[in-house]
Order: sequence, then C-alpha cells, then structure tokens
Amino acid sequence: MCSRFLPKIQNLIDFIYVGTSSPDLRLPPRLFATDRFPTRRLNIYSSPDLFPFIRNVLRDTPELETIRQSCLGKLFDLPARQCPVSCKLIHAFLTRQLVFLPKNTLWSAFGGSPFRYGIEEFGTVTGLPCGSYPERYTPNTGKAIVAGKDRVWKRLFGKKIYVTIADLCRMFETDKDMDGWNKIQIALIIIVDGVLIAHKQEARPTPRYVRMVENLKTFLTFPWGRESFLKTISCMKPSKFVPKKCEDHVATLVKKLKQRSFRLQGFPLSLQLVAFRAIPQLLDYIPAPLNNLTVMDLEDGNLPQHKSINAIHIRRVEFDPNLVVTPIIPIESQPQPGWGLFPDDVKDDSVIYLE
Repeated sequence: MCSRFLPKIQNLIDFIYVGTSSPDLRLPPRLFATDRFPTRRLNIYSSPDLFPFIRNVLRDTPELETIRQSCLGKLFDLPARQCPVSCKLIHAFLTRQLVFLPKNTLWSAFGGSPFRYGIEEFGTVTGLPCGSYPERYTPNTGKAIVAGKDRVWKRLFGKKIYVTIADLCRMFETDKDMDGWNKIQIALIIIVDGVLIAHKQEARPTPRYVRMVENLKTFLTFPWGRESFLKTISCMKPSKFVPKKCEDHVATLVKKLKQRSFRLQGFPLSLQLVAFRAIPQLLDYIPAPLNNLTVMDLEDGNLPQHKSINAIHIRRVEFDPNLVVTPIIPIESQPQPGWGLFPDDVKDDSVIYLE
C-alpha cells in the first residue's frame, strides 16, 4: 500500500524558502507542498465545554476551590473566547507541519514562518504539570484493571461495566446526596477522560485512572500534562514504522489528512491555544466580541456559542503582509523534575538548524 505513494510523496514534499528562489536543503521538508494543503474535517473527542459545566455545578463550593488549588486548577483560567475548537484551524497546522525525526515535537510553517508545538508549549498554555512520570509508571502499559470489578470502580459506579462520561455528568449534576469527596473524584475523572485524555467517540472513564482517584494526593501530583500531551501528539505526527503494515509512515499520514475526516485524541485545543500565542492576528478572526473572560468568569455552564475560525480566515491571516509568527512562544516552566523534557527523543540536525 505504502509503496504506491512514494512517487506522490516526492511531489508533495516542499521546503521552507529563505528569501531565495531555491530551497534550503538543511531545513526539514514540508508534509505537503506549499499552498497544496487539503481542507478536511476532524473528529475531536475532547470536550472543553466540560470545564464550564463543572465550574457551574460546583459554583462557590469548597469542592471547586479544592480543584482550583490542584494541578488541574489552571484549566479554569483558560481564555473562554479561545476555547471553542476550530477544527479547520487545527487541521491547517497539521497539514502545514514539517517532517523530521523527533516524535514529541511538531513544527508547522505558516505563511513561510515556522512555529513549534511541544510539551513545553503545551505546559505553558495549559498550566498542567509536565514533569517526569513516577517510578514504575509506563503510559499505555501496566496491569489491566477491569471495569465493574475494581474496588474503586464499584464504590463510585456500582457493578456497572458500561459507564460513559455523559452518565457521570448526569450523576454529578443531579445527585443531591453525593458527598463532597465523591464530587471531587467524579469531577476529576470527567476532566481527565472527557477533556485531557479523550480517546473514544463516546467518552468513558478509564479504569486505570478511576483506580488512581482513590488517593487524591497521588492523583493530584501526577503529571497529567505529560500524559495528555503524549496522547495528543501521537495522533498528529507520522506513526511508528510497522513492518508490512506501515512501512512509509509519512505517506500514511498524508493519506489520512486527505481523507474526508481525521481522528484526533487527547487535548487538541492545546495546539490551537499555542497558535493563538504564536500568531496573534488569528485572534482578530474569532467571530465573538473581544473580552478577557476566563472559564471561571462565565455565568452559565457553556463556552461562548460562536462560530469557529474558518478556512477563509486562515488564508487571510496567512497572506497578510504584516503577518507576525513567533517561532517559539515564551515558555513558562514549572519546577517539577523532568518538566518539558524527553531525554530519549532523537536529535535531528535539520531541527537544530531550524531552531
């Protein structure tokens, strides 16, 4: 399958131009040729609307204050006007990405200028902890925990095996007898599985994360930023080389981005938030009144109900003669060990030269 894409890939790959008529071959190639970007749909499972929902249900309660003081609290300080997801905008940056070896960083070229999206940028715009994992914790591995049989699961949800995040939201909103401790636990599960680690069309609690919520101190010191970022970036870049299944991982991603729809897991809104900081002119095209309201400032349980930035808006910004792109936004690091680092990530000379 992949081999028949090879001739096409040669036609698709282009380079960043640096003021001359010929490409600088020291720079990483583009995924698609300049101005030949597909515009398709994205299926995004993450629901940022759950932030104002939780804020509204727990308004003026000690439970909300506990969450606000936790590692997830800064999510409620996100600018509300920027939080409605623009699938067109996120898709535009995925198709404008550059091809290189490091798997945990994405560079996009917008209007001829590059900008970076990595774990440092993710941690900066979300405020989530992006330090190293605890000892003996490995993402996507470990002892399987069975829904309906785990003790924490049974305490929170009974013997039900099939539970959705929508079910938890109804329980969270309507159960007047739920004690404050359980409210905090349910709210944390909704945030993690409904927004940060969303990986299914019908979001459901992950038994592994449900078990973790038993110990709130441990749960709230876990590097949820790193966990969310890895889930997010893994869908955005070429996948791993798999013999006989995906031998040309770049061609496979090209094909997926040209499909009618493309699935994104994790927290893709983070890429949009980084783009707004790197390319502030995009903010002028958000079809909503200018304001500085955060999620915490919203009066009801919904994000602003306005339309998204569309493909025409994106092109207007990209061809604006006054376009300004900040390649690496100012980083706001945190003091956690290993914050923002991937020591095992492969070095690529083209990326070092680009930086």
